[in-house]
Amino acid sequence: MKKSVFGRHLKICLLSVPLMALAQPVVAQPVLQKLECLTHGPQLGNVSPTSIRVWARTREPATFRVVYSTAPDLSNALRSAPITTSWEHDATGWAQLSGLRPGTKYYYALELDGKLADTRVGGKINSFLTLPAAESYVDPQVNPKGVFNFAFEIGTGNNQGNQPLPPTYTRMLAELKDKIFFQIQNGDWLYEKGREQTEAQWASANGVAKLPRVAELAKGIAGVWNNYKLYLDGSPALADFYREVPLFVSLDDHEILNDVTGSGQTGFRIDARGKPWQTDLNRDDLQNDIERAVFRDPAVAAWRDYVGWSNPDIGNQQPSFFGKGEIQAGKTILTDPQADFTKLDLGKASNLHVLWGFGNTGVYKIARVIDRHRIEVEPGFTVSEEVRYSIGSNLWSKFRVSNADFFLLDTRSNRTLHNKDNLADPRTSMLGAKQKQWLLDELRKSDADFVFIVSSVNLAVPHDNGAWYGHGSGGAAKDDGWTAQLAERAELLKVAESLGKPVFFLTGDLHKSFVARVAPGVYDIASGPHTSSNHRIGDAGGSPPSGWYQSGDRLVNILWASNQYRNDTGGASGQARGKGWPIYTTIRVNNAFNIPDASGKDRWEAYPEPQVIFEFRDGYSGDLVFAHSVSTSEAKSQPTPVPAVVVKALGGIKE
Repeated sequence: MKKSVFGRHLKICLLSVPLMALAQPVVAQPVLQKLECLTHGPQLGNVSPTSIRVWARTREPATFRVVYSTAPDLSNALRSAPITTSWEHDATGWAQLSGLRPGTKYYYALELDGKLADTRVGGKINSFLTLPAAESYVDPQVNPKGVFNFAFEIGTGNNQGNQPLPPTYTRMLAELKDKIFFQIQNGDWLYEKGREQTEAQWASANGVAKLPRVAELAKGIAGVWNNYKLYLDGSPALADFYREVPLFVSLDDHEILNDVTGSGQTGFRIDARGKPWQTDLNRDDLQNDIERAVFRDPAVAAWRDYVGWSNPDIGNQQPSFFGKGEIQAGKTILTDPQADFTKLDLGKASNLHVLWGFGNTGVYKIARVIDRHRIEVEPGFTVSEEVRYSIGSNLWSKFRVSNADFFLLDTRSNRTLHNKDNLADPRTSMLGAKQKQWLLDELRKSDADFVFIVSSVNLAVPHDNGAWYGHGSGGAAKDDGWTAQLAERAELLKVAESLGKPVFFLTGDLHKSFVARVAPGVYDIASGPHTSSNHRIGDAGGSPPSGWYQSGDRLVNILWASNQYRNDTGGASGQARGKGWPIYTTIRVNNAFNIPDASGKDRWEAYPEPQVIFEFRDGYSGDLVFAHSVSTSEAKSQPTPVPAVVVKALGGIKE
């Protein structure tokens, strides 16, 4: 039998009784079978008109292909290039299917050792839709740009702590399959679970004789790998959904550690020698804050292995970088004889972290690459020692669908601490300088009719956990949202308002949904949670169920909000005490309507004013609980005057 690079024999897949005959020429004996060597997947992501990615995890390093066809029986199928998994990525990997037909339904299965895996959902072979292409809709007279209609789902919060889980993913799959083209999971894909597993325990559980390099250097990564597996195992409905619906994803705090902040704060550090690691994730002291901040890169590496692969790489990213280096007290040079820093692209890098457990634990700016083995940082080191370190990567991305631009922001890994005494401090940042400049430049040059900015944290409403910590609104203590970064928010909103087109900030983090009009044509559309329990009313800065709200330095108009009750006093819409209110949100972009020509052929005529429709639905029943539409004309309208009584009630501050 073939040996892996770790000196272990690859196991032959254990097969069940054949379930379904398939047409030639897929395999010599075409059958779908249960394969024990496939532990998780397939999952879909990064769909386009002509391509898609398909992810899987094998029980140990192995090679798989994706078999795909436009026929439901997989006849006349094609195969992807072979993908070989490795322990460096916890035996995960993804295949890119290219050259697909736009606007087409494909059926697919995973192939291992010449056998096709049975991963059917509801008795049907897995399938997906490619995005349409403009060329199929162009009409010189009535649709010269070839705009088309499309829909997608967005939401956040997949916590599995409360059992049984709400049926949101089952509901979404039943209601949305083949009616939407993709989902955007806006952060908090998982919550911390099973992270106590050490690298040694991971090696023992998987029969790995020698730790891969990443597990030796990125302490804690094995626990995060374990976390993703537990979540895929813990919700078959979630796993099934991503077999059928392609994913895009943003990064929020629970992908790293709860309430992480300061990963972009140069000089944020502590002598962590001998201090506990992850002993109490609910502590809110300085040590725990830095512990969370410097856990970014081990957690992000696992995130990229399990879900982050689903985002487009726009040429601004690099692989996760971990090393072991020597440093001297009072000096600014880190020396790593095993590294080649000349291969490091600083344009794609963020900053350097000395990982947890060292006298120099903290966040450092990369000043320059000196040579292959030496890099200079700021500030200087305080203790002479050998350390484990990491260098972060840019994670933001973008993609285009018809006349809509999507910007996938990273609001966590480059974020500084906010100034609790001055929330408008211009020295603080949510995005970091590089990402902010990229976003502003891209917004200014966008020719899209609609702009969707995917931000894992809320724009208009704080997430300050006021009910838990006894504080009022405004982020006096914790505030995960843009309301704690008012200077940068104002800069971003100034550009958004100047575009003369609808701009939608699609946000999450706070376990409630709402629609807030920030300016004409500029909205904060918050969606969720998918399965998490709801936050209390006070955790959202005292914002109302609807009406005007003083959001930092500006008034915003909240059109609707969910979760206007306390979890400890009962549920909504007659639900049982504490049951909560899961929400999923479908966003439909209406660009054209069909007027067939004399021969009956489709002829899609573009709307003079296309619209976006937001539909918020109950995760239990699927019932519509709120809807709102915005057309391109709204962004060109004048602001609605704030009623005088509102101005007076809010202290005379005008919008």
